[in-house]
Amino acid sequence: MGQAPSPLSTAYRGKYDAPVLIATFNCNSIRSRLQTVLSWMAKHQPDVLALQETKCPDDRFPADPFVQAGYRIVFRGQKSYNGVAMAGQVCFEEVSFGLGDDDGASQVRLAHVRVGDLHVVNTYVPQGQELDSPMFQFKLAWLGRLKAYFQRRFDPSRDLVAWVGDLNIAPRPIDVYDSKSIWPHVCHCQECTDALDDVMSWGLVDVVRKHMPGEGVFTFWDYRFPSMRSNKGWRLDHILVTAPLADRSREVFIDLEPRRGPKPSDHTFVAARFDG
Repeated sequence: MGQAPSPLSTAYRGKYDAPVLIATFNCNSIRSRLQTVLSWMAKHQPDVLALQETKCPDDRFPADPFVQAGYRIVFRGQKSYNGVAMAGQVCFEEVSFGLGDDDGASQVRLAHVRVGDLHVVNTYVPQGQELDSPMFQFKLAWLGRLKAYFQRRFDPSRDLVAWVGDLNIAPRPIDVYDSKSIWPHVCHCQECTDALDDVMSWGLVDVVRKHMPGEGVFTFWDYRFPSMRSNKGWRLDHILVTAPLADRSREVFIDLEPRRGPKPSDHTFVAARFDG
C-alpha cells in the first residue's frame, strides 16, 4: 500500500466531535495538478480529501509535499490511468483498497479510510467508453459489486459513511447542461441512472442535492469547451452519505475557481461539511 507517514498524533480530535469537511476532486494526474491540490488544501483545510485519476504509480507518487503540509496521505495507482488517494489531517485508523472480491484490480479505483466513527469510501467508477462496449457492461457490473461491498461492510441505519468521488454518472436531466442532446451517453443514460439508484437504495442520500437542488450545479466541464461562461457542464462528482451522516450535514460547496485557473483539471472540488 502506498502511503507516507504523518507527523500528526494518532489520536483523532475528539471522536467525530467537531465539524468535519470532506472533499473530493478528480485531479486528472496528481503530478500535473499537485500545486492546485496543495493550494486548495491550504485554503480550505479539509479533514479528508479524496482524489481520483491520479495517473501515477506508487513509487512516483508525490507524497512528501502532503506530509510537509501536515497531511497523512495514502494512495494506490498505476501509470497513465486510474488511481485513487486519500489525504487527511489526522492519522487514519483503518485503510483499505479495492472491492475485496477480485485479484486486486479494483484497488486503483476504490480507497476506504476510517477516522473515528466516520468512514469515507473514495471511488473512481469506470467511464464505460461506449454504450455497446464491454466496458459499459463492466461499469454497470462494477456498481453492482460496489453495492455488495457496502452491504458486507456497513449498516446504513447506524454507520456514518460517505461515498465520494468521480462516479462518471450524471443521473438526472438537471445534472447535465443539455440532456436532450446528450442522452443516451455512457455517463447519462437510463442504465446508469438505474445502477446508481440501486446502489443508493442500500441507504444513501445525495447530500449535494440536499443543499443545492437547483439547475446549473456542475462539477465537470469538457476541455473541448475552452470557456466556462456557457456553463456546459456535467455533475459527475458526488458526495453520497448514509442517513445518520446526512442529518449532520451543514453545507455543501462546489469550488469553480480551480477549474478557471491555470492548467486546470476538467473537474473541480466538491466539499461537504458535517457537524459532530
